[in-house]
Amino acid sequence: MAPVPEDSAALREPGPDDDGASRDVPGGVLGGSLRLPLTPVGADRVRWASVAATLVAAVALLVAQGTGYAATLAVTLVLALAVAWGWPVLTGSFTPSATTGVLAVAAVAMVLSALREDLLWVPAAAAFGVVLAFFGQLVRRTGREGLVLTLLSAFGGLVIIASGTTAVVAANSDRGQAVAVVAMAAVGAAVVTDLLAGVRAAAPLLGAVALVVAVLAAVVATTRVAEVGALEAVGIGAAVGTVSWSFRRVLALQPAMLTLRGQIGAGAGSVLAVGAVVHVFSVLT
Repeated sequence: MAPVPEDSAALREPGPDDDGASRDVPGGVLGGSLRLPLTPVGADRVRWASVAATLVAAVALLVAQGTGYAATLAVTLVLALAVAWGWPVLTGSFTPSATTGVLAVAAVAMVLSALREDLLWVPAAAAFGVVLAFFGQLVRRTGREGLVLTLLSAFGGLVIIASGTTAVVAANSDRGQAVAVVAMAAVGAAVVTDLLAGVRAAAPLLGAVALVVAVLAAVVATTRVAEVGALEAVGIGAAVGTVSWSFRRVLALQPAMLTLRGQIGAGAGSVLAVGAVVHVFSVLT
């Protein structure tokens, strides 16, 4: 039996499923390779597409939550598909096109499962996505190089989409809508920290800045809603602001952050990732 290629291979020839990701990064390195991170100097730059994607996603969800359930469902689905497109190259999938397909199909199933307000179908939809991820590797024709990393990429994307899906049901109650509005205001405000990425002196303080700005935005947002108090807003803002900013910061060293696809995936993902926090606070009384 022929030997199976090592998953730890740092470089490889472009395969039929590379989807051009390697051509998007200087040197022809696969855009999502975890083996070749950017230098800190290369990472500490303002990623304008990521900033824009985060702001657009946060504002869109804020408006949708205030509009109603159907609008929230639709916006969440669009963001989930954006994650399905950008996430595989960010996380080093060796078959980015196939992983995108798996995540896209799973995203539709998962988000539409939120039509049931009890979210009973969400775990089943997530399990469906896991099965699709394994099946995609079974029918793969390019060998098994990077098998584990590719599966982890798919599983990570499913977790993000599932988190975003749980926040959809917040639109069914006044309290849930208020929590979502406060949370999205905090997420949008935390993007200000991304604009300081190129300032070397501010680097050690970026986490603290994200926390403070997010909390302030959340507290200010409570003046528009009556269902969330100022003290509770501090907790919401601190949680979603730091999680959202940290999500993008962790991915800053990824070569795919040099590409539009990677930046959009990071921006949309950082908004959906806080969905579980929104859901938890919305059900707390």
